[in-house]
Amino acid sequence: MGSGRIVFAIIAPLLLSSLGVAAQPLPDCKQAKTSAEQAICGNAELAAADKAMAQAYAALRTELPPDRQKALLADQRRWIIRRQAACGDKAEAALAQCLLVQTDGRRRFFAGEGSNGASGAPRIVPAIFHETRKGRYEISIEYPEVLTPRGPSATAFERVARGIAFGKDAVKEYREMEPPMATGAENFYDVDYTIPYLDRRLASVVFTMSTFTGGAHPNSARIALLFDLIGGRALRLADVLADPKQAAAEISAVCKAQLEAQAKKDDWELFDNADVAAVVGEAANWSADKDGVDILFDPYSVAAYVYGPRECRLSYADLKRWLKPGGILPPQ
Repeated sequence: MGSGRIVFAIIAPLLLSSLGVAAQPLPDCKQAKTSAEQAICGNAELAAADKAMAQAYAALRTELPPDRQKALLADQRRWIIRRQAACGDKAEAALAQCLLVQTDGRRRFFAGEGSNGASGAPRIVPAIFHETRKGRYEISIEYPEVLTPRGPSATAFERVARGIAFGKDAVKEYREMEPPMATGAENFYDVDYTIPYLDRRLASVVFTMSTFTGGAHPNSARIALLFDLIGGRALRLADVLADPKQAAAEISAVCKAQLEAQAKKDDWELFDNADVAAVVGEAANWSADKDGVDILFDPYSVAAYVYGPRECRLSYADLKRWLKPGGILPPQ
C-alpha cells in the first residue's frame, strides 16, 4: 500500500479536521477497497472506534502549533499504512479484533492516556520528527511529551524518552549512510511507542524501533521505560525487586519454561544457548500494566529472527514474592 493510498474511513474526517470542520461524515462503503476499509464499513463497533480516534486526533490538533499540526497529519497517514500492514493478513473476526486494538490504541495515543485510563494521570502526547532524502533514507520518530502538568519531572521524563527514541546518534548516522545496494530500497529508522500504564506516579512506555540499513530484512527492537513521575527518574530493577540478583535468576527460570511451552505449542525453537537471564536482568525489557508485567524478548535475543518477538507474562500475584515491599509495583 503506497503512501498516497489512505484508508477512506479515516482520511475524510482527518482532512475535514485539518480545515477546522467539525462534522464527521459516514464513510462511503461503496468506495471501500482494502480489507481494513471493508471491515470498518461492515462493523458498527469498528466504525465507532474509528470515529472516536478521528475526534481524539482533532482535539489534540487544536492544542498544537501549526508546524506540529502538519507533522501530526503526516504521521497519521503513515500510521494508517502501518495499521493495514499489521492487520491486512487477517480475516473476519481476527481482522476486526486487530483493527479494533490498533484503532483504540491510536485514540489513546492522541488523547495522551495509558491503557489503564487512570484519572488524574498526566497527559502524555506525541511529538513527531520526520526527515527523508529520496533514494537514501527516511526517519520517522514518535516520542512522548508531557502536555500537562509541566514541571521538573516532566522535563526529566522527556529527556529520557527522547534519548531512547532518537538513540545515541541515529539521525546523524542515517544522514551519513550510503544507500542500500538494492534498486528501490531505502534505509529507514522508524520509532513509535505505546503506554501500557500511566497514573500520577508511574509511566510505563514501550518504544518499538524498526530499522533497515541493507541486508536480507529489516530489524526490530523494543525498549521499555518504567518512570517514576514523582521522583523524576527512570526506575531500575533495584527499585522494583527486593533482591534483584536472586529474583532475576528465579524469574528467568519461570520465563524459560513459558517460552519453551510457547515454542512447543507454536512450533518454533529457542536457541540452545538462549540467555533468558540476560534479558530478564535488564529493566529496559520490563513493561508494566495494571495487571502484571511483560518481559520483552526481541528477535534474535532467544530465538531466530523468523520467530519474531516474544513475551514472558507475569501477574503481580506471580511476582509477589520477589517485589520490593512498598515499591512502585504493583501500581496503586
